[in-house]
Amino acid sequence: MRYTLAYDSDCGPCTAFRRAVGFMDPRHRVRFVGLAEAEGAGVLDGIPPRSRRRSFHMISDEGVCASGADALPALASQLPGGALISRAMRSSRAVRGVAGFAYDTLARLHAAGSCGRD
Repeated sequence: MRYTLAYDSDCGPCTAFRRAVGFMDPRHRVRFVGLAEAEGAGVLDGIPPRSRRRSFHMISDEGVCASGADALPALASQLPGGALISRAMRSSRAVRGVAGFAYDTLARLHAAGSCGRD
């Protein structure tokens, strides 16, 4: 299964996150799309409009969307060696907690940075 990562292309920290994911994805399994384009295509319709710009979103080829920390297992599954990390995040409360804490910490950059808008 392949995924598309929707991110705020107008935000410095979000764009840096996109570049980091692209660097860690030498097989180019993850596709990237800006939030405006994703919204225009309707792939974020299941997410409340107020929440769409608060995190990144992983959208499967089947149209299933996960956002923020909940999207980390899908993201990890696309990266080299990430299948094990993805399984650990899905099955271990402790690993899920650490990943969620790390994501929340980085997401504060998003909220406080250039894209800190509602």
